[in-house]
Amino acid sequence: MFHVQRSIPFPPIRLDRLVRYLQAVVQRGSASLEELKEDGLDFGKGKGDITRFLERLGLVAVSDRNVAPTKLAYELLSIYRSIGPAAFHPLFSSALVQYRLLAELVEAMGAATLEELHDALNKRLAEITPSGWINNVAFKSLLAIAVDVGLVRREGRRVEYLGDPVARAFAGNGSVIGGVAYMEDVPEWLRACSKPQKPLGIVQLDPECASRALERRFSVEINMGDLSHG
Repeated sequence: MFHVQRSIPFPPIRLDRLVRYLQAVVQRGSASLEELKEDGLDFGKGKGDITRFLERLGLVAVSDRNVAPTKLAYELLSIYRSIGPAAFHPLFSSALVQYRLLAELVEAMGAATLEELHDALNKRLAEITPSGWINNVAFKSLLAIAVDVGLVRREGRRVEYLGDPVARAFAGNGSVIGGVAYMEDVPEWLRACSKPQKPLGIVQLDPECASRALERRFSVEINMGDLSHG
């Protein structure tokens, strides 16, 4: 069951700022809330808007005003180094209902105006819960993140769906020959989506399968995090 707040908080930030925050916390091992704000990595009252958001995603844990990266944060940054911003797409899809609905809508619509997409998103949210909606500021932040991960392209007041960001990133990360993606190696959790090409020493990768595998992997990590905090 999805639980959607009456006004869903989504910080007005771009993806590169989330990445800088995570990289800093991972490099330091931990950082105080005060340090993060002093260094310009966070803003806002209390814990800070970015810290609250990343804590909600299961990427950081806060204790005694100190922020530490979770196992999921290390794994996300490792995948980010391989496929870039697209690594965040399955994480957002798994953890944020409003992002997942946005992705489903733009895929179905293909292209739409900002107004059409915003209205369609709020209609879908209302179907889940009568009080569910996303305001204009949060929608713009959500859309900016969707642009950053490569889900959509925005031109003026129109938005165009670009396809699955992860599948496109995996396909572009190796070599594409005859429309088929090949890579030198893949991690263990992607073996089911690959086929060794002997004696060439490379593997053929199914990008769509890889995208689904990554989303399942993040979903498991997020659910384990929820259980540990329950």
